[in-house]
Amino acid sequence: MLDKYDLYELCAQAPLRDARFLRAIHGGDPRILGEDFSGGGAIARQWVEIVPEGKAVAVDLDPEPLQRLRGHKGITVVCADVNKATQKADIIADLNFSICEIHKRVNLVAYFKHALSRLKRGGVFVADIYGGSDSYYTGTISQRKNAPGGERITYDWEQRHADPLTGRVVNAMHFRVSAPPAKAGKKKSGVKSRPVRLDDAFVYHWRLWTVAELREALTEAGFKTTQVFPRFAEAIDDDGNLYVSPVSSPSELGDSYSVYVVGRK
Repeated sequence: MLDKYDLYELCAQAPLRDARFLRAIHGGDPRILGEDFSGGGAIARQWVEIVPEGKAVAVDLDPEPLQRLRGHKGITVVCADVNKATQKADIIADLNFSICEIHKRVNLVAYFKHALSRLKRGGVFVADIYGGSDSYYTGTISQRKNAPGGERITYDWEQRHADPLTGRVVNAMHFRVSAPPAKAGKKKSGVKSRPVRLDDAFVYHWRLWTVAELREALTEAGFKTTQVFPRFAEAIDDDGNLYVSPVSSPSELGDSYSVYVVGRK
């Protein structure tokens, strides 16, 4: 049976793509990834799979999703506030908009200073954020996906509250899971199983930072340079390595966008 963390990873994450993208953004030979606000550590798991001699540090305050990392070779699990982590890394990543868990600018700058202290020479900090003309619209976006086991999933992303005066938003994730269809030739039981619903599987109370606010806070925290990268690569080679370039003009973003904001040590 798929639990809510399985569904989150299947519907809301692309950990292999993110791991490859983080390597490309770094631009060197990074070995150690710090995944802050890691949840189940999906990116950390992919990192140690694709990076030769790669290691990862997964940091989260919630012990429940961290249980998924038990026994994973090369991953150090830290159940603590991200500001308490001390392990060094070549990259520290806050993805899936987890930087929005920090609501006050003073706390944002303090966290960036702490992340900077953990980075090795030439290290990078990477967070993603969404924005644009419809970033404060309320409503629901639905997607359908098939799980590896054949389960059919309907995934709803709901922005139920948004206040552009304060930058606060409330978002929720809902799932509906139907059993795999019967295989050809297999006799049906005659009992139709009902879909399993997980309403409000995850609910987030976020401060939706702008790209400019994040870059200014990174600079104030002591990062030498900041950049913005689109979520797509320019090219990919036969080994799966991505080639990326930073955004050079606001016209590249479009009316609505999701981007990586990067600080370099």
